[in-house]
Amino acid sequence: MINNIKNKKKEMKTRVLITTLTLAALIFSCKKKELPVAEEGNSPQFYFTGKVNGSDVMLEAGVNDYYMFSGYTQNSTTNVYGFKAALKQNNCTTCNNSIEIEINDHRYSTYNGPSGIDSAFQSTFYPYCMGSWAPVSYSVSYYPIFNNSPISYLWNWGDGDTSSAPIGTHVYRHSGNYNVSLTIVDQFSCTNSVSNMQTVGLSDNSCQTTITVTSTSTLNATYSHSTIGTPPYNFLWDFGDASPTSTLTTPSHTYASQGRYPVSLRVIDAANDTAFANVNYVTSGSNMCTTNYLKLGDGGVFNGDGRSNVIIKWTDSNGTVYTSNHTSQPTSSYFKILGVSDYHTNENGQKTKKLHVQFKCMVYNGSASMLIENGKAVVVVAYK
Repeated sequence: MINNIKNKKKEMKTRVLITTLTLAALIFSCKKKELPVAEEGNSPQFYFTGKVNGSDVMLEAGVNDYYMFSGYTQNSTTNVYGFKAALKQNNCTTCNNSIEIEINDHRYSTYNGPSGIDSAFQSTFYPYCMGSWAPVSYSVSYYPIFNNSPISYLWNWGDGDTSSAPIGTHVYRHSGNYNVSLTIVDQFSCTNSVSNMQTVGLSDNSCQTTITVTSTSTLNATYSHSTIGTPPYNFLWDFGDASPTSTLTTPSHTYASQGRYPVSLRVIDAANDTAFANVNYVTSGSNMCTTNYLKLGDGGVFNGDGRSNVIIKWTDSNGTVYTSNHTSQPTSSYFKILGVSDYHTNENGQKTKKLHVQFKCMVYNGSASMLIENGKAVVVVAYK
């Protein structure tokens, strides 16, 4: 009986000791900075992948002590916030083989006031800061082409705004691809519309095309194209009637009767990018109302404070820092936000946004440079 009592007391002491050690371990572990864990499916939650100077690179938060750092700064002169994300090893000094992405706010803020985070990020293209601040908005003009006497116009700019002005001029807040349409009504209530995808400002240089038509006789037409992309191209023409389609580069077509025909072209380039173009063709002698338009060009609106500009910084294996903030970028450079969502607060108690981005750029250190291509990343930025 006495032995049983002694054994129970010994067992209780052991349990108390184990419990105390367990609590101490938990308290100690809570003081550590937790690395982001992988999402379901064994995919990293935060990462950068791409080709840097010709070599494949993959950085993953939670692997090899890499951590997703987030923060923000506010320019002391303009009060424009800069939202920052850095994927680098924890507790490093030079942080070799690391990447930092900074995106400026799209508007001004009061000092230490709230940022414009509610509308700062959209799924579109953003310009790089290139030594001086690059434009983020673009003024674009379009000229209508109509064969009768119009009485009303309706422009749809593809970004939610419209206009009833005869000659359309519109300011786009961001670079991007916009489906611009024009509808015209004439004095006899004849209505006709046309829509085409227009590239405004910067893009990822994906395939783009337009149609030119030449009338060779009353019922005959010859079609040509102007295409930007990666040749060779595959063409598919639809002449807007019941005739078979064509895969020729510059086809000619004879219509069975006079009238108006919606002609379309699909182009697929060697990079498997697809572009579409539309034009309304009216045969010679037909009086049907016909709407088309021309894009007259776009000009960047001055952006002296770098709003919505992007800076990429890469630190190589030697600790040398390269930056995209340079006087120039190749014409093929681009930065695009693919998606944005709310995320939980960071280790400093700051609110954050999770961004899915895609980019290509040149980064510089003096006369040396590196090309970052096929860049894809999921990162987190903090905001006020």
